[in-house]
Amino acid sequence: MTATLSTPISSMRTLIPFTGGNWSDVLDNEVFQAIIKNPPSFWGLEYRGFQISDMTEVDTDDEKNKARPGGTVLKKNDIDKGWDVSERPLIIVWVGQELYLWDGFNRWWKLNDMGEIYAPTWVYQLKEGFDMEDVKEHVQLSANNSARADEHTKRDFINTGLKWAERHNIEDLDKIIEWVNRSEHSWNKRQIDQIASSIYLESETAHVRHINTGSKAKKEAYDFVGAEFTYGDEDITNPLVLCTKVDDYIQDAFVQHMRKFVKDDADGALETTELIGYTKGCDTAEGVREQRQNAKDKFDMYDELVVNYAMLKMKLNGKVPYKWLGFLPQLYGTECGDGCENKLVD
Repeated sequence: MTATLSTPISSMRTLIPFTGGNWSDVLDNEVFQAIIKNPPSFWGLEYRGFQISDMTEVDTDDEKNKARPGGTVLKKNDIDKGWDVSERPLIIVWVGQELYLWDGFNRWWKLNDMGEIYAPTWVYQLKEGFDMEDVKEHVQLSANNSARADEHTKRDFINTGLKWAERHNIEDLDKIIEWVNRSEHSWNKRQIDQIASSIYLESETAHVRHINTGSKAKKEAYDFVGAEFTYGDEDITNPLVLCTKVDDYIQDAFVQHMRKFVKDDADGALETTELIGYTKGCDTAEGVREQRQNAKDKFDMYDELVVNYAMLKMKLNGKVPYKWLGFLPQLYGTECGDGCENKLVD
């Protein structure tokens, strides 16, 4: 059974001073002793023991912390005052004859700045036949677990899952869910499904790059054509960016096009509306192509409908093409109910 990596949140913190590699007072603390004796187990790693390690013998390159770009930070930046005994040891791993730091980068940076070269560590060995990148990502995501997993932790899982899926050409949603559950986490089933779906949809192995929001799509489209993008701008300008997921979105975009076209004419600057579309909800290349073609066909259909409508309206010789008969009665006491006449209302 995998030991949990999360620690209870407490307002009481015990800081024990250490200098020059003298960790004896920290090691004698009962709380820290209990933590040391309960090392987490990891898929793909064999535990070799606890030790105060000489970190000059360890590869501590922070570029190797790829699974946790937005990971946890120190509770307080006061390690110079002493070691928080509720903090777990750093995790270092033997890969062949090389020793690497896999968890505890923030604490090591601070220790290094203080001129320290020793640190308390759990030492592991990469098992034979296991992929180093896969196991390292599993360890770093597990070490980022907390009682309250937040949005940037979720993004760490998604970003790491994308790299894993690409390396192994994974296109099976169930396998992605298995991968999420391999690491220690605090997600519920719904959150796990959301993370796995995001990895599946955004994965290039599924041939689709997922665009999360309309504002993100608009910003990207404007960058392509060199236009200035500002949030909340209500003016309809070129290019017109539309989501092609459902016909209602396409229809709304066409109405925007007509409004722009009429306004251009009124301003004496009539111009062709430029369109940039983006798909949503597609998980195959075929689905993307079908959604794009449907958007083109629908725009052509709406344009033909408007032309025919305008031509027919001219034949009415002054008559109106539509008129309101009224609204259904919906207000109790004045439009419907006892004592009210059942009729359309203005």
